[in-house]
This record gives sequence, structure tokens and C-alpha cells, in this order.
Amino acid sequence: MDINSYGDAMAKVAPGTFVPDIGTPLAPQSEPLPEEAAGAGAGSFKATLAGMLEHVNTQMVDAQQKSEDFALGKTNDLEGTVKSVEEAGLAMQMTLAVRNKIMQAYTEISQMQF
Repeated sequence: MDINSYGDAMAKVAPGTFVPDIGTPLAPQSEPLPEEAAGAGAGSFKATLAGMLEHVNTQMVDAQQKSEDFALGKTNDLEGTVKSVEEAGLAMQMTLAVRNKIMQAYTEISQMQF
């Protein structure tokens, strides 16, 4: 990997975005994130986690229902079934990763001496 080209690409990243503005017609144009998405005015941490868990639960229930429907022959949508099961699995992995990080932070904080 060429360090200079990496530095040049990083210099082209617009503030508030994650995509370099390359300037070619085929490159996606990046825009700053809206303040709502950036966290301004967002709910509490507890509300955010509750919303995330509700979304994961909905995905798991949907994947279960699609799997049952496919197994019983109520639908032939193999692609949709596999997609929903994979999305639910990834959401669950993400949830477990967040839980592990929260538990790690809690353990670290509880071991601090005041």
C-alpha cells in the first residue's frame, strides 16, 4: 500500500462525511450528515438501546416466520427467506458485540479506584 496515496485520499474527505470526494462524475457525491442522524437531539442511551433491541427482535421474528412459511410450502421465495435470515443473524451478532463492549466498559469502570 502506498502511504502517499492513502494520505491524498484522506485529505479529500469532506468534514462530516465518510466518503472521499474524488470529483469524478461516477463517484458518489457526499453530503454532511443531518444533525438528527449525527446524534443531536437523539434520545437517551437507554432509549437508543431499546430501539435497537426492538428492531433486532422484529428481524428475528420476521426471519422465523419466513423460514416457517418456506418450510411449509406457503411461499417459494428462497432468496427473500435467506436474506431475512442472514440479516437477522448479522443483527444478532452486532447486538452481542455491543453487549460485550458495554459489559467490558462496565467491568473497567467498576474496577476503577476513586
